[in-house]
Amino acid sequence: MLNKPKETMNKKYNNIQDVSTTNLYKMLSLKQFQDQASQKMIKDEIKFRNEPITQQQITNIFKMGIVQNCK
Repeated sequence: MLNKPKETMNKKYNNIQDVSTTNLYKMLSLKQFQDQASQKMIKDEIKFRNEPITQQQITNIFKMGIVQNCK
């Protein structure tokens, strides 16, 4: 019987922005990313990529120096 190889991330990234969206979805199920902080970071990045930002949100970012509506 052959053992199925463990799926892990072989490539090292310094920024989550450098990870492809496809790999972000894969990361959600990988063992090393099951802690609450990693899951939140990955899900927030996916949400950011999938939801367009409005012109008003961009204006608010520059006016106040903070990102509004981040949860």
